[in-house]
Amino acid sequence: MNHQAYAGTYRAAMEAATVELDGLFEEAKRLRNRMEQIDSAINALKPLMGSGADEQPVSGSYASEMSNDAVPMKQQIDAALGLVFA
Repeated sequence: MNHQAYAGTYRAAMEAATVELDGLFEEAKRLRNRMEQIDSAINALKPLMGSGADEQPVSGSYASEMSNDAVPMKQQIDAALGLVFA
């Protein structure tokens, strides 16, 4: 099987997948930012709700954990793409 014959198809598929992945990455970043805004609003409103003294404040640890995982994953994908198209 001649892989050179399909190189253009492979390249187009990889480019389409990369564009979609970039869109998903941006959407995840937007959602993380929104989640942090909501967490801040919840923490600000807790004193007004009363009787929540024994509850722990909402933290952005989940959002920061997700953001720490997202960047290395994107770097790994970019590195893999570099190997494919090198």
